[in-house]
Amino acid sequence: MKTFTFKLDTSISLRGMFNDFKEVMATPGKTAIEKDSITSQTIEAILTSMTKSRLDLFYCIARSKPGSLYELAKILDRDQANVLRDTKALEAMGIIKLNPTKEHGRDKLEPIALYDRIVFDFGATLAKSKRHLKREKTNLKKLAS
Repeated sequence: MKTFTFKLDTSISLRGMFNDFKEVMATPGKTAIEKDSITSQTIEAILTSMTKSRLDLFYCIARSKPGSLYELAKILDRDQANVLRDTKALEAMGIIKLNPTKEHGRDKLEPIALYDRIVFDFGATLAKSKRHLKREKTNLKKLAS
């Protein structure tokens, strides 16, 4: 079973991402893109990119295997323009593929799920307060000295 994971990591920062990028650029063959997952610093960012509508859309594609976006919109009883917008977002995340095909001389897009399921991994960091995390960092620095 192939799984795509949305991960929460409150310790990542823009500076850390920039340092990772510099390391990737300096190391031939190294990649910073983690396959099969997206990591974010906030739950809000995760829930903004993967809405309930997009999650429903993904599971419909994975289960029903519709032959076109029109068919997908009919199954979900949704507006075709909204379905197109959400499938483009899922494709940009690498969760689905939109395969261009022709049927009876008409162009259409066939949505294909690249994963069997989606998992949200909020880990233990969600339960920790900012004060607790700050205390942990201070203690780690003391131990490292």
